[in-house]
Amino acid sequence: MKFFTKTLAASLCATAFTMAAPQVFAASVNLTNNGGALGGETEMYVVRTPGGAPSQMWEGAFDVTINSETGVTPFSAGQHILAWCIDVARHFPTGVSADFNVIEEPNVVDSWTDSLKRLFTMFGSSVTDRVTSAAMQLAIWEVIGDTGTYSLNNGNFQAYDAPANPGSVAARSQAETWLTALNGNPNGWNDGYKIVKLENFGVDPKLQDLVTFIPTPLPGAALLFLSALGLGVFSRRKGGADKGDLAA
Repeated sequence: MKFFTKTLAASLCATAFTMAAPQVFAASVNLTNNGGALGGETEMYVVRTPGGAPSQMWEGAFDVTINSETGVTPFSAGQHILAWCIDVARHFPTGVSADFNVIEEPNVVDSWTDSLKRLFTMFGSSVTDRVTSAAMQLAIWEVIGDTGTYSLNNGNFQAYDAPANPGSVAARSQAETWLTALNGNPNGWNDGYKIVKLENFGVDPKLQDLVTFIPTPLPGAALLFLSALGLGVFSRRKGGADKGDLAA
């Protein structure tokens, strides 16, 4: 949990410093995959295409180090972030360093962007360990791979438990619970996080593209509203105290 909290805090600070800067589209980073985050990854069996055979894979967020940046990005050199992979059929080996283009909203225009924001806004704070990290990866792949009703049981992307890994049962169950909630709330709030897409442009076309999430600060109007609400509560409490004094 501490790693996740620090990651979000660092990302939020970086966002605050870059909000006022003009956006450029030639932004890139060099990053290193340090391996599975939050206790490592969980073994699962996944189906990449309808009717395909299940493939043994390991699911979960990567602990990624930003080595350097070019242009305006929401990151800083030396920062650690959590990142999930987008491409099911590709791989990003532990210890490998590579260059990635940084694409921030509103420039991320994939069909799954809105649903992915809702998913992470609703459940990102629940990602605290190896199992929930794997569950988030499964849910992300389902949202990216399928449209309409999200389910790990059918469609373009499917997932099955690995009997030898008890954590896979919990991870799949958690992912399915999140997806069911997403299906039931198609117009839910999606402004809690901004998607940042990391597209590999190095010499190895087999490297996975990645996605990470950055907390979005409240708009100025919302901050003013909350400030006014807080002042109103304070005033009511003060008024109540005065009445009590008079009664005494």
